Amino acid sequence: MNKPIGCLSRSGLAAALLALVVLVGVGLVRGGRLFSPGPLNSQAGGEPVGGVHSHAETGGRCSACHVAPWSSQTMADRCVVCHTNIAAQMGDPTSLHGVVMASGQDQPCYACHPEHRGEDAPLTTLDPGTFPHQATGYSLEGHQQMASGAPFACTDCHADDLTLFDPARCAGCHRGLDAATMQAHESAFGSDCLACHDGLDTYGASFDHAQTAFPLAGRHAPLACAGCHQGARTIADLRAAPQDCVDCHQADDAHDGQFGQDCAACHTPDDWEQATFDHNQTAFPLTGGHAQVACQDCHLDGVYQGTPRDCVACHDDPVFHRGLLGSECASCHDSTAWSPARYERTHTFPINHGESGPSPCRTCHPVALSDYTCYGCHEHEPADIERKHREEGISDFQDCVGCHPTGQKDEGGED
Repeated sequence: MNKPIGCLSRSGLAAALLALVVLVGVGLVRGGRLFSPGPLNSQAGGEPVGGVHSHAETGGRCSACHVAPWSSQTMADRCVVCHTNIAAQMGDPTSLHGVVMASGQDQPCYACHPEHRGEDAPLTTLDPGTFPHQATGYSLEGHQQMASGAPFACTDCHADDLTLFDPARCAGCHRGLDAATMQAHESAFGSDCLACHDGLDTYGASFDHAQTAFPLAGRHAPLACAGCHQGARTIADLRAAPQDCVDCHQADDAHDGQFGQDCAACHTPDDWEQATFDHNQTAFPLTGGHAQVACQDCHLDGVYQGTPRDCVACHDDPVFHRGLLGSECASCHDSTAWSPARYERTHTFPINHGESGPSPCRTCHPVALSDYTCYGCHEHEPADIERKHREEGISDFQDCVGCHPTGQKDEGGED
């Protein structure tokens, strides 16, 4: 005959039932303490939360925090029933709990607030390795170890209250690393380190200015940050630094504003002296002999705007034709050279009356346009001309054009 297994015998089942009744009874009498992994925190806070001053005052009611396995709720849902202020913070991205929620890390409350560790055990413990600190706006990437080599702990920066941070702690540590640099940095940018620094050195020593709208080139490259970002106290201040040359160099403007404010049209950051200016884009292109003239020869005393463009403003009317042809030099001359010149006005005496083409002015006007002579060409020799005229009974023969207005010898008349 087969005997039943001991635990399934009548006596075994009776013993099991009795033990279950005892456990349930004790559990009901002691409020679930029988199954508690440890005592709850009994440190009383200020105002009561959920009707109690500490978790220990819940009287061991597990259901105050724990949900049944078949419930759709979570323990976090039970937490915010009492901690309504935390529920409000979780929807505020500027608060600590809101930052954690916005980080995307789905962590239960007990990940940072463990319980059942004793009546005096702290209710908040954070692991710097898992806490999404970068979501607060400050990454711990650059703060893995202290100067001593020891790893950072939360209390190294936050003391006893993790929701508070004193910027003086930044200065305290960094003065120990480089007191002179820290003093200069605070003098230039103030002591609110978090207004600019994010732990990733975005605006620190590794900041790449070339990635901004104002790359640092030439003589801008070695300048100290405070030289251009004077009085900056926040990232917004840094970004608001002026970018126009005149904002920093107005006092250095040798042109006194005559060329406007677009310094880059002629200058580069390498050197003020290495300037390039395309004069051909102005109303007075430089051609011929003008192209090699130094700027200061025309722009006296550094004056550029209003420089006269008339020839006579720079070139005196020569003695050769002073006062006879007016000031329109370009009607006869160009910028290549004064000579040869072209004469395109009506000339009383034909200057093109021979086979060699137009005669140069000085052929007939060797000294000045106000005087002329006919002894510069042909067979005109003074003695020969005098003889021939006297043979014709002409004694006044010096004003040749008066008798020969077209240069023809048969035009002559008697005096």
